[in-house]
Amino acid sequence: MADPLSITASIVGIVGPALHATRLLLQDLQQLKDAPKTVKRLVDDVHSVTTTLDLLQSIEEREWGSLGGGVAKQAETTISSSTQACNLFRDDLQKWTRHSEDGKLAWLDRANVGFFKKDQVKFMSEQLQSCKLAINLIVGVATLYSSVRNTHLTEEIKKTISTRQNEVKGAITTADKQLTVLENKVEEMNLSDGDEEVATAAEGKTDILRQLEEELKGVKASQKLLGELLSKSQEEAVARAAKPQSSSITATFGAQNSGFQVGNINGGVSGIKFGGK
Repeated sequence: MADPLSITASIVGIVGPALHATRLLLQDLQQLKDAPKTVKRLVDDVHSVTTTLDLLQSIEEREWGSLGGGVAKQAETTISSSTQACNLFRDDLQKWTRHSEDGKLAWLDRANVGFFKKDQVKFMSEQLQSCKLAINLIVGVATLYSSVRNTHLTEEIKKTISTRQNEVKGAITTADKQLTVLENKVEEMNLSDGDEEVATAAEGKTDILRQLEEELKGVKASQKLLGELLSKSQEEAVARAAKPQSSSITATFGAQNSGFQVGNINGGVSGIKFGGK
């Protein structure tokens, strides 16, 4: 079993740069005045990912111990890919808005971001949404483990387990579809001519491919992460973290209630006086 302390340290080490990257991107996006609707929606996605990353840091060491090294490893890959995507997109955004000053988009840059680069903005939103969903599910399963730590598996908790499993399964289905779309898109881009249209000419095509490949990497990591979470959200796995059922001790006394006999005692015995009546 992986050391919970080392798992927690690894997660903290990956969340820090992710928060830094998302906050910088959020700052750049919020400075754009009269931004197209696609950019405004991206602002919401970046902000929500920042919030979920903060939630991830609230998971305690013992819950990371229950989630295990597999979940932590895939979480790190998923978050790292999202961080890299944010950094790449931020570099691209600065190129796309190079004619603008003081956050006010020049008409050429506005057309560039709102029309020619709208697919790339969409890809960025999709990756952030995928990352946010995966993190929320990690937090949800971790909360489930925390809730059973000092109790038994009640019917209410069993319903919550079933709900979490359905959420993870739904996310897996979404990730599978997203992976197929991305693979097809990458294949189309590789087969297309560089001068086919403005959006896919030379440098623009390279940027799109780079972004698509990063999103593809993130979705594949998310798939593995969701598979780990599905395993960890099984009732049998959660039950192992629940408070063990208390064992009963049957005591049989001798004649006239003067003796004490017991078949087996696991642990200490206290509060009992031995002796005569």
